[in-house]
Amino acid sequence: MISTPTPGNFGRATGDARRLNIVGLLFVAMVVLTVSFVLFMALETARRIDAATAERTRAEITDAVADLTTAMGKKAEEYSLWNDAVDHLVVEFDKVWANANVGPYAERLWGLDRSYAWNGQDGLIYASKDGALREDIDAAAREAADLLAVLAAARSAGKPVSGIVHVGRTPFVFGARVIEYEYGHDPFPPNPAKPVQIFLTRLESELAKLAASRRIADLRMVPADGPVPPDIFSLSLQSIAGTPFGLLTWMPEQPGRTLVRETAPYAGGFVLALVALLFLFQRVLQRLKRQEPLRLSEARLAQAQRVAKLAYTVHLPEDRLEVSANFRELIGLPNGSVSAGSTSAGSEPLTVGLYLDRVMPDQRLEIQDTYRRARAENARFDIEYRVARPGGGYLDLQEVGEPFHDAAGHVLGLITAIQDITARRRAEETIRHQANYDALTGLPNRPLFYDRLRQALRRAARDRTPMALLFIDLNRFKWVNDTLGHQTGDVLLREAAQRMAACVRGSETIARIGGDEFTVILSEVGDRGEAEKVARRLLDSLGEPFHIAGQTLHISASIGVTFAPEQGTDPELLVKNADVAMYHAKRQGTANWTFYDPAMDADALSHLWMENDLHDAVAKGQLALFLQPVVEVGSGLLAGAQAEVRWNHPDRGQLPPTEFLHLAEANGLILQIGSWLLDAACRQLADWRGRGAAGLRLTVPVSALQLKHSGFDEQVAGCLARHGASPDRLILELPEATMLAPSAEMTRTMQTLRVLGVTFSISGFGTGYAALGHLRRLPVEFLKIDQAILRDVVRNPDSQETVHAIVALARSMNLTVIAEGVETGEQQALAGEVRCGFAQGGFLGLPVPAEAFDLTPATLAAESGGALSPAEDGRS
Repeated sequence: MISTPTPGNFGRATGDARRLNIVGLLFVAMVVLTVSFVLFMALETARRIDAATAERTRAEITDAVADLTTAMGKKAEEYSLWNDAVDHLVVEFDKVWANANVGPYAERLWGLDRSYAWNGQDGLIYASKDGALREDIDAAAREAADLLAVLAAARSAGKPVSGIVHVGRTPFVFGARVIEYEYGHDPFPPNPAKPVQIFLTRLESELAKLAASRRIADLRMVPADGPVPPDIFSLSLQSIAGTPFGLLTWMPEQPGRTLVRETAPYAGGFVLALVALLFLFQRVLQRLKRQEPLRLSEARLAQAQRVAKLAYTVHLPEDRLEVSANFRELIGLPNGSVSAGSTSAGSEPLTVGLYLDRVMPDQRLEIQDTYRRARAENARFDIEYRVARPGGGYLDLQEVGEPFHDAAGHVLGLITAIQDITARRRAEETIRHQANYDALTGLPNRPLFYDRLRQALRRAARDRTPMALLFIDLNRFKWVNDTLGHQTGDVLLREAAQRMAACVRGSETIARIGGDEFTVILSEVGDRGEAEKVARRLLDSLGEPFHIAGQTLHISASIGVTFAPEQGTDPELLVKNADVAMYHAKRQGTANWTFYDPAMDADALSHLWMENDLHDAVAKGQLALFLQPVVEVGSGLLAGAQAEVRWNHPDRGQLPPTEFLHLAEANGLILQIGSWLLDAACRQLADWRGRGAAGLRLTVPVSALQLKHSGFDEQVAGCLARHGASPDRLILELPEATMLAPSAEMTRTMQTLRVLGVTFSISGFGTGYAALGHLRRLPVEFLKIDQAILRDVVRNPDSQETVHAIVALARSMNLTVIAEGVETGEQQALAGEVRCGFAQGGFLGLPVPAEAFDLTPATLAAESGGALSPAEDGRS
């Protein structure tokens, strides 16, 4: 590669023509050998680059297929290891529930193609395709016969199974699992042939996504025994039975071959130019007297660079380093650096040591050792490292090199080919980051959290120091999502994550492990007081208002704290303990935290039992309708009643709504309970009309979930018609939070019911979530002032003017004001002073069973015009 002619040799060659001819022939032979060696190195390097690229692509495809099947297994786990799935699919099939929660819903959510569920006798529970339950069960059963092997594997595995299977001639990726209760629930009655649920997505579509995301050309599935062209790579796939399923084939990238193909015209031109050059050299050689070896060497290296189209370096004796021009440009070497072809006198020679000064400090010794071993062992090397650029930033380089020798075989130095792999490294780092960090908040995700938790536990055990784990749940986040939309919810999560991250040291870990669930690992805590300080900082930070999309939002958090090794050393156990403590703090009120105590486990189990009992409360007739009087403030006459639902629990006795409605809101049972309450209220209105109290109106609370539920207006209209109740006697009461950002669908539903004659009321106004201006968007006629406002005015008379202003503004908007929570005569008098039209509360009458509600004053109220009405509220 490197010639070393001396001035003496060339001086003697000019002595006579014959010796000059011999020197010319030797020069020609030397140039030919040099070019051949460079071409060989270029082709061999290209071949090895192609081979390495092909193997990386094969590994990526193998990992991607494994990730795809694992993901399908996790989906099957999510929708099969589920108490509700057992209750609504196996115990008693609920078609509506199945369409909204399992197969069809999973297809719509994840883009799956079809799903099936079998009972213990291999009969189809349901079959779904393209996001909808199938009616052609017989046809579905015939096509599902190809899944019997999957069915058997799922039953015998005891965990999710996944893989690839044919349904007919179409290959699918499947995930399957036995349908059973979650851990901690009473097991399903034993049955050797267990119910199974299977989800499938087309392999062809998943391959298309994989090919597009990884830029893999011509990725397809072919039969296992089909011919594979020599330039096509393949990967064998196995069925669940272990038999050949088919081959994945693709056209691998060939950067080396592309490089050779693109440089071939230049090589041909170079050869032609070389022939011409040699011809001219023979003509002028006799007139030459002297030629400097350095000029010849640099010209040869410059030509080799044009042929190879790769950056290269040559390690010469005395630690000198020659580099190609494109390498100098690549890493930004100064103009004084020596490069191949340079003849500038006085230039500072580039050495290996000077170049290594540009390498990251932690990699220099490794690279030096690699160069030394390559020379000593006469061995090839392949290394990757990072160099700094003078203007800032860095490059990742891959250097492949081998020693070159003299005629006697002694190693003279090293010649290397260098490739810029910065883009590839950054892509790999991006993939690693996406695998370990939450895309929305940038915090560590669940897998990375558990990895760091295990490290913290090992460190705590080694250093004999305690550590703490905090489990954080954001309160009212679900409400933000439901009312303001997921985009606002995402912004809220990001800002909350930034606030929480600022509350802990940079060495600690804060992670997002669920929708609005976060964890903090405190590696070293001297005592419980340190964990308490962090919890207080978190609560204070999250308690500050958030200003998002023109809205001022108030949220809080509930925090549970557990310690290791005092309360366990298993990661899953610690997370469970902190989670249990968090729920205990949540039940004690918002913006609270508590330490884990083993006694909380029994409390959490009781809470779970109560939630399970609530599922049967409607079906077993354990709900009861209670009524509380609503009276006219001026006359004290009965104007109507406030409806509430109570639960006659078989073990705990009668429970008020505050004891269980929050559970119903969380698990969706509010729809069933709300439907029951609406039906009972319409039946009560019909009963009043039959008893001569048709003028009374009944207020029924409804949740935002009911209003957003499809067909709610039809449900109300049907209930009124079924019982023969008058729509204008029914008032639907909404929580104040619904005013902030009602959806278009919710507003349409309310407008439809208003046209029917139903009126609406807003409860708990004044708690700080909304302003009166929001009411202009909704067809609301009644406004209930929160009982806390009346209590505050009684304690602080100076705030009475504020209440007067609220009532006056409400009246100007044609809103009837109702004072709720009147517990004393002083509060009743205050309601009259601020000119509230109606009032309710313990002082005026406690809630009683509907059958015991006293209608004695009802006739007087109706006859005197005092019945609850927006037109008759004393606004004179």
